[in-house]
Formats: sequence, structure tokens, C-alpha cells
Amino acid sequence: MGEVHKTLRTGVPEHLMETSFFGSLVIAYLFLGGASAGAFFVMSAWSLGFYRSDTAARHHMRLRTAFKALKGRVYTISLIMLAVSLACLVFDLQYPDRALLLFFRPRPTPMTFGAYALAVEAILGLLLALANVFKIPFLDGRVKRVLEALCAICSIAVMGYTGVLLASQAAVPLWHEWSLVALFFFSALSSGVSVVLLIDYFIQGQTLLLRAARPLQKAHLTCLVLEGISLAFFVHATLAKPAAANSVELLMDPAMLSTAVVGVIGMGILVPFALELNSLMHKDCRTIPVSDVICLIGSFCLRYCVVICGVH
Repeated sequence: MGEVHKTLRTGVPEHLMETSFFGSLVIAYLFLGGASAGAFFVMSAWSLGFYRSDTAARHHMRLRTAFKALKGRVYTISLIMLAVSLACLVFDLQYPDRALLLFFRPRPTPMTFGAYALAVEAILGLLLALANVFKIPFLDGRVKRVLEALCAICSIAVMGYTGVLLASQAAVPLWHEWSLVALFFFSALSSGVSVVLLIDYFIQGQTLLLRAARPLQKAHLTCLVLEGISLAFFVHATLAKPAAANSVELLMDPAMLSTAVVGVIGMGILVPFALELNSLMHKDCRTIPVSDVICLIGSFCLRYCVVICGVH
């Protein structure tokens, strides 16, 4: 474990060297950070498309009002999730007061890139939350569209960053697979869709918005398929790698294997796919809260299994 931690901290400023890196708080950070970035991306992309191409949205005041309310809630909740994820990371460090050295003494490492991406994401998220919750003239119109475009781009960087951070660790054979980047990216995007659909389901005016969200549900199905393909590539590469034998042995432990099969594959991919497909085929939104809560649990299980099996 000591050698692994030393490698993970390579390129981090000296004062940040002594950390309890990749503990339970960091698992929460990976999950919340990915889900919040996914939600930021989904809401920003949906908003840009909503006002650009949907003729009904331009003229249906009730739909426009409901959609703005949705954006205000999604951006605010995503910002809170991102703030909690950053707090989990900072408090996992033995020297949280020195975490700012990542900004003041930056080095070209995935961790530094992630720190800057998360900081920019937080600023953009705050501005978008303020713009949609309060009527602020200078944050409206074209300015808001620019902020949403920047937020979507930054969200892609954040969703990819966590996978790159782990995959770049050559000392941890389980993580040192670039299929992990795709797996974490599509898992974060899937979580983001689930967060948006859950908020959409429970806000006022949900009937109008749930009808408008059907393309989002279709996109979720595609995302789940891509996540499943990425998981298959990752598992195949891991099983074929002798250096990852210890991690595979831990994964085959009954408790961990049940978490992987039931949590990661079942709750993270198969069950949400089946429920989402049923919702689309029968035009029934009642399965949305069940489907998307299960999907979020599966996303957390994925990060739990990957991190625990890797560091041990």
C-alpha cells in the first residue's frame, strides 16, 4: 500500500505527499464529482437544444417557465453535489489547508488538471444557478447560452478526468487500463441523466417536462449500452493481465462479487435499461424514480469496487 500511495502522489506538491489517498471519502468524491458533472452537462446541452430547435418552447410560456424552474433546481443541486464532492476530497487529505498548493504551485499532472477543471465547473455552475434562480439581467440571453456551452465543455473534462486519474497510475494494475476512462465517463454521464430525470420528475409542472424529456431517456439507453460495452472491455483486459491477479482475487470474494454483479451490472446497467425502455414503450413515467435511484446506486458500486479492489 505504501508504494502505491507514493506513486499516486507523484507530481503532487511536497506538502500534500502524506495523504490517506483513495479512502472512503475519495470514493464518495469520485461518485459525486462524476454525477454532478454529468448533470451539469445534460442540463446545459438540453437547454442549448431546447431554445435552439424546439418551436413549441419558444411560444409555450408554461413550458418555458417550467423548464427554467427545472434548470434552476438542477444547477443548484448539481453545484451542491460538486461542493460536497470537493469537501470529501479535501477532508481526506491529512493537510487540507495546503490543498490550495495545487493551484499556487501547479504541475502538469492529472490531479492538477482535475483541480482546475473542478474549480472552473464550480464557478460556471454557480453563475448558471444564480442566472436561473434569480432574474439577473447581465446573466441572461446570449451570456447564459455562452455559460452553458462552456459548462458543457468543462463537464466533459471533469467526467473524463477521474478515469484518467486512475488509469494513469501504472503502479495499480487494475486501474492501468484506458478502457477505465470510457467506463467512468459513461457512468458519470448516465448518473447525470438520472439526476436530471429525478429532479424533473419531482418538480412542479412535471407532466410537460417529462413529455419533453423523452429524447433524454432515449439518450440514457444509449449511454447505458456504451457503459456496458466499456465495462466488458475493462473486465476482459483485467482478467487477461497477470499483474492484476491480486485485484481479481479480491473481486472474486463472495461479498465483493455480489456487489459487482448485483450492484455494478444489475443496478448500474441492466435494471435501469429495462425500466427506461419500459417507460418509453408504454409512455409511463412512474418507473423513472425507481430506475434512476437504482442507476445512481449502481454508479456508486462501480467506483467502490474499482477503488477497493485496486488499492488492496
